[in-house]
Amino acid sequence: MTLRARLYELVEDEEASGPAVRVVRRGLAFSIVAAVLLVVLESIEPVAERFGSALAAAELAFMILFSLEYALRLWVAVEDRAGRYGHPVVGRLRWAATPSALVDLVAVLPFWLAPFLPADLFLLRLLRLLRILKIVRLAPALATFQVVLHAQRRQLAAVGLLLAILLLLLAGAMHAIEGRAQPEAFGSIPKALYWAVVTLATVGYGDVVPVTPLGRIVAGGAALLSLATIAFPTAILGAGFVREMQQQDFLARASMVACVPLFRHLPPAQLAEITALLHQRNLPPRYTVIRRGEHPEAMYFIDQGRVVMRLGERRVVLGPGSFFGELALLEGRPREATVITLTACRLLELDAGDFHRLIGGDPELRRNLLAEARERARAIGHPPPGEAETDAAS
Repeated sequence: MTLRARLYELVEDEEASGPAVRVVRRGLAFSIVAAVLLVVLESIEPVAERFGSALAAAELAFMILFSLEYALRLWVAVEDRAGRYGHPVVGRLRWAATPSALVDLVAVLPFWLAPFLPADLFLLRLLRLLRILKIVRLAPALATFQVVLHAQRRQLAAVGLLLAILLLLLAGAMHAIEGRAQPEAFGSIPKALYWAVVTLATVGYGDVVPVTPLGRIVAGGAALLSLATIAFPTAILGAGFVREMQQQDFLARASMVACVPLFRHLPPAQLAEITALLHQRNLPPRYTVIRRGEHPEAMYFIDQGRVVMRLGERRVVLGPGSFFGELALLEGRPREATVITLTACRLLELDAGDFHRLIGGDPELRRNLLAEARERARAIGHPPPGEAETDAAS
């Protein structure tokens, strides 16, 4: 792998992982937050007077870092996995025109342009705060929000159009009703729009209120209507977030299931069916997943983390891609081992009913599962399933 390709993985590749990637991205996130806090502190006069030189030095260090980051991203853009910026010149220009690249540029431009512009230019101080937008590419939750906004753009546009119509109608009605009584507040439709906006937004500052009986009736109806108008975009975004998170969880489970050796022989349709049956559980360290003697209700697949299986004095440590809890389900008897998480774990749980339906319809899956159960039983000194299971498996 070339140096440029390796650097692309560190700063741009969303699918890259590893200690170096985590260190680089967490370092960038910390730098972005710290640089924004510097702008906030500089706006406090006592702090700026006392620590002005230190703040200026820190600002210079952060701007050099962000400038190098921008230059590095521009250089490695041609390594894009989708091939969108392959040309050494045109490709980099296309990358520079993307929203994330423009945010990176805006984050450093105010610092380098400051010597050539008025010292107290308000716009430059405001642009420095926009560097917080750089953190969007480093925060998966904000990236999800961006995806949801794009997916729900049509519904949100329809709601926005509805709100614009309601604002215009309310402003026109209040201008006709209250215009003569309060010409300063409702003398024109543009003036009445202010009242309509704060009323539909359920803010209602109270600085502009109707004084005529009919005007108050209209205002009361508008206040009630505002509850519905605010609920529309909230419901749209909430439903969009739920769908997006469900899709991401399903894809993560599908990726894990496809890596389990037990399921490698299955066709994609059956893998999708198994994925839909699994329930994700996030558990802390030293959590008892299975207790000896309890009735078996599920089996588990390890997505992340490690667990220890205890049977008497024997111990077996299982990691990602392994599974446990199947032996008691196969034999139909109480648990004979205790399983405890060694680290924070993400497990995928398969209920007992779904387990029996799954292996009942796939003899090969049952044979593989039984073979794995026997091997693990021998490892911990547990008697393997008897000849009845062998006959059923064959």
